[in-house]
Amino acid sequence: MDVYINQKRVRLRPKQAIGKGGEADVYRLNRTTAVKLFKPPSHPDFVGMAEAQQGARERLALHQQKLRQFPQSLPERVIAPQGLVMNQGGRRILGYTMPLVANAEVLLRYCDLRRRVGDHRRRRVGDHRQVRQTIDTQVVVNLFLDLHETVAKLHVADVVIGDFNDLNILVQGTQAFLIDADSFQFGSFPCSVFTARFVDPLLCDPQGTQPILCRPYSWESDWYAFTVMLMQALLFVNPYGGVYRPSDPAQRLPAAARPLHRITVFHPQVRYPKPALPCDRLPETLLDHFQRVFEQDWRGAFPRSLLENLRWQTCPSCGVEHARSACPSCVQSIGVAPPVQQGQVKVTTVLQTNGVILAATLTAGHLQWLVWEEGQFKREDGAVMLTGDLSPESDWYLQGQTTWIAQQGQVVRLSADTERISVDCYQGRPQVAVNNRHCYWLSQGQLMRDHAVVGGGIGRTNPILGGTSVWTGFLSSRTAERGFRLRCPALRDK
Repeated sequence: MDVYINQKRVRLRPKQAIGKGGEADVYRLNRTTAVKLFKPPSHPDFVGMAEAQQGARERLALHQQKLRQFPQSLPERVIAPQGLVMNQGGRRILGYTMPLVANAEVLLRYCDLRRRVGDHRRRRVGDHRQVRQTIDTQVVVNLFLDLHETVAKLHVADVVIGDFNDLNILVQGTQAFLIDADSFQFGSFPCSVFTARFVDPLLCDPQGTQPILCRPYSWESDWYAFTVMLMQALLFVNPYGGVYRPSDPAQRLPAAARPLHRITVFHPQVRYPKPALPCDRLPETLLDHFQRVFEQDWRGAFPRSLLENLRWQTCPSCGVEHARSACPSCVQSIGVAPPVQQGQVKVTTVLQTNGVILAATLTAGHLQWLVWEEGQFKREDGAVMLTGDLSPESDWYLQGQTTWIAQQGQVVRLSADTERISVDCYQGRPQVAVNNRHCYWLSQGQLMRDHAVVGGGIGRTNPILGGTSVWTGFLSSRTAERGFRLRCPALRDK
């Protein structure tokens, strides 16, 4: 595709694509610059979707003016438009150039328990007494301090983020970068898009069955979304997570409607999710603030002192990580008698490690695993596959004796003949799936399996639509390709 940047023709090729979203595609222009192109109504992702095509027309029409009037001198962490991308003749805006944030991860990954927490020395699900984390919690606190400063500066500049969520924040270390700045609200340009998990219920219809934005965003709604993300990053649970099971059937309501009725995870009739970190790990002052915001509709700038005074530590007695003056686990255990053992259970220790279990699978009756210990990535036979530090950007897969690592738009097979494969990304993650027989991946809109196009040509003439992710289960001798799953929302009704 040819576009014009600074009146010079530039050809963007599929191999330069680094991200796809519902509204735009992103390409790498060079080492420091990316190009964001808004999808036109004729884009393949919108074929047969009249409503999406109309939305694309309206979006392009809006940006003909909005991008020309975009505020200048915004905080350095905002990935703002730098230059306009035009059609031939320079009469129509197609997108814009922006700084390239390389080797970054979406904030969503930092709010995912599976990405933050390593192996439990106690194997029971939900037992958080001794936990190793691949990302130190104090690093997460510092990250939100950095994000707090950016949000405050944007509000001083009279800019509202609007659709503030954990997919439009890129993380490098303890630096948080805001992307999708073209949706910011400023001047006469409102923000009309929203993400249900982060939209302020005060801006939604209280009689609805799910949160739907019906009133304009404000700086207070930005701080509401900030508080949602902070709670998720610290406790690994959304404010409205868990399962609501009221004793009175008349009080039942759809799970999506809970924010509209302030039925939070703190509600006495909500079952707290076992994988989440117990609330008592946080100081009472921070827990009180969460309850004031999500249950009592308090609004305002998030008190920065709650983050500045947050200090995480590991209990020397039981190994629990917490941010209180005294270990909540040890305090609760004082004077409590040990549980009475009923029956006999035979336990065989298969693996014991002070490191982190990254992947494990059962193949042909044999347990295989990959662990990280003291800077080394080791297989079950002790073979060292790599050396280095853990990274939240990496996904690991096992296929017999072969180890796969997916990171930054590529998949690497670690074996005698190391191989690198370029893959498409969705929501910042390389789209690859591995089972005991095959490796699947998306490449330039095609679904591939072991270097062959799946289905004898699917995607060759009709590329797979944006927003597609892949998953596969392990196949036994009696199962075939039905163990593979392709998730593509745009094909839901086809």
